[in-house]
Amino acid sequence: MTMQHHRQQAAAAVLLTLALGPASGLRADEPAMPAVARLAAGTWQAAAEPVYRDPDDDWAKDPSVIKAGDTYFMYYTSANPWQGDGSGGKGEPRIDYATSPDGLTWTYQGVSIPKGKPGEWDDARPQAPAKPVLKDGVYYMYYAGAGQGVAIGYATSTDLRHWTKHPGAVLNKGKCNDPFIYFENGTYYLFYTSGGDAIFYVTSTNLVDWSATPVATGAVGEGSIVIKDGSTYTLFGCVGWSPKGEYYKVYTTQDLTKPFADGGRIKINTPEFAAGSLCHGDIIQQADGYWFYFQATRDMGKRFQVGLAKQPLGGAAAPPAVPTPKP
Repeated sequence: MTMQHHRQQAAAAVLLTLALGPASGLRADEPAMPAVARLAAGTWQAAAEPVYRDPDDDWAKDPSVIKAGDTYFMYYTSANPWQGDGSGGKGEPRIDYATSPDGLTWTYQGVSIPKGKPGEWDDARPQAPAKPVLKDGVYYMYYAGAGQGVAIGYATSTDLRHWTKHPGAVLNKGKCNDPFIYFENGTYYLFYTSGGDAIFYVTSTNLVDWSATPVATGAVGEGSIVIKDGSTYTLFGCVGWSPKGEYYKVYTTQDLTKPFADGGRIKINTPEFAAGSLCHGDIIQQADGYWFYFQATRDMGKRFQVGLAKQPLGGAAAPPAVPTPKP
């Protein structure tokens, strides 16, 4: 090999390192990979303590998080609908919310979605709020509800604080639970769990009218999260049962019309407060990487708290430790 060739290789390595940045975890001699492929294979670092505890009854499930301006909003299922079994949670089942200036320190704000009135589709409980989606100045928050079954409907807001329920469920064929909305090229994809925890999706162009025939993703689990970076779609689904250990698996595909491939259990340290369930959460992208908010319990549901894990955008390198928030 000539000296000129060695110099060309060295120059190319320097350019690659500069382009990727130190957080990528990619060596100069490694082949480049789509960031989301790295996300599926990468390692999450979870903080040792919860990032949020509900101040009323220490019972917060199914968190979804959105940042609007300088404020983070977290919506979650509050008050255990099965209080008669000795588990935690107080008051009527509802969806509450909290806000934060930094995604780490949260302040409880109150009820966002109350239980439905008698005879309404969610008169037993509202639950599992999806990340709100902004369209034409209006936020749409899809959520699941129980009444005459388990169905999915939505509420709208212009400020993320005051919500107006849409009358009636939108998706109610069989058990429909755990909605998540992904948007691409003018189409909204509503992912949800149905029929023994299989994950399906329907599509819409207006966030109101949805396709009649669900598409099976081939994935299984609750609390769907879908992210795309590069050419890879990554779907997170939670499997198991809280008393016996609940955890996230990851699935990937290059084409939403094709089934997702099972990538196995995600790589994450499980903090002690999540020993029974590390499940149903949400992921947001920050400047320093992905932040993963998840529900957690260690005492069979007497308490549910929200944990936080991080992974850098590169995905392969061990991420820095998450600052432990104060209780």
